[in-house]
Amino acid sequence: ISELIAIEEQARQFIVKAVNYESQLRFVPKGSSDFQESERSLVACIAHLNSVANFKRKGRDDLSCNILESARDVMHRCATGQIRGAARDAAQILASDVVAAFDAMRSYLAEVSTCIERVDPHLCNNVGLVARLVDWEESWEIGLRYVQQADMFEAVIGVVSEFTAAQTMCPALITMCEDCDVELFLVLPRIVLLSFLSEPSSKRTELVKSLIPHRFGASADGSVASLAKMHPDLQTLIDHYNETVCIVENKPFGASPATKGVAWEVFVKRAVLGPGDPGDIYGGHSLQSQKAVEDLMREVERWSLEVQRHCPEDWNQFSAVLVQCLTGGSPKDAAPQFEV
Repeated sequence: ISELIAIEEQARQFIVKAVNYESQLRFVPKGSSDFQESERSLVACIAHLNSVANFKRKGRDDLSCNILESARDVMHRCATGQIRGAARDAAQILASDVVAAFDAMRSYLAEVSTCIERVDPHLCNNVGLVARLVDWEESWEIGLRYVQQADMFEAVIGVVSEFTAAQTMCPALITMCEDCDVELFLVLPRIVLLSFLSEPSSKRTELVKSLIPHRFGASADGSVASLAKMHPDLQTLIDHYNETVCIVENKPFGASPATKGVAWEVFVKRAVLGPGDPGDIYGGHSLQSQKAVEDLMREVERWSLEVQRHCPEDWNQFSAVLVQCLTGGSPKDAAPQFEV
């Protein structure tokens, strides 16, 4: 019996270690080197716990304290007015999700410290622990991709701002977002692509690269290369977009189209409303303009399917993040009802 008890105690050491670091955090001054060291140690313990006990997700152990620090930096930028408008709201949602998941994990560890003997040595059998780890990994995985990576962060909040502006042009998009209508998930990739096509040199290109990396060349170190190395088919689509803008805005081919002119509003309405009633989309535009837009949107639709299907997991994660930002999300409870 004593050997069995010893084995169980050893199995619990993973969580005991995390509990000890969490306790230390409560008794050292915030911002001090001791606090930073204890916090990093706690995050490392949580990551290790995640790899051992989180059987419902990937069990990642590579989510570091840098994610938390990046999230806090974003929240500081929001609080000091460095990020504003719709971009600020989106940034706040993404960053606060990371912080709230960490706070919920700390709250769990503080509670479980009073009843360590109730912790099942088979850590994956502890319902409360697994629930907190699932939430932590999901939030921090998004934080790693869309908060810590500066270019991706700028791309996401840029796309959210674009969608917010699109809601003003086409109020039907507001209803779609509020209801999470199934049509919304057809509209999302269309507007993401149109946003990229309108400004292919912006940070939004990083987002498109992440979803269809095979359409961009690789650099010597194997990473996705610059815009100059994009696939010829993608460059053809950009040229097609610019030509269509010129037709709709009655400008000569080769002219530098306005980034967001009359044509952009037509594209947004067509992306949201579909073929629909031409009168609602095109107003007084010529039949030549209508045909040009329909030809472009057929190509955009083909590419939108590729964006969704190349890596469905990445697209599903991004679309969930985008919808969360557009709808305001639901704030996480940092202290949910306790279960071991």
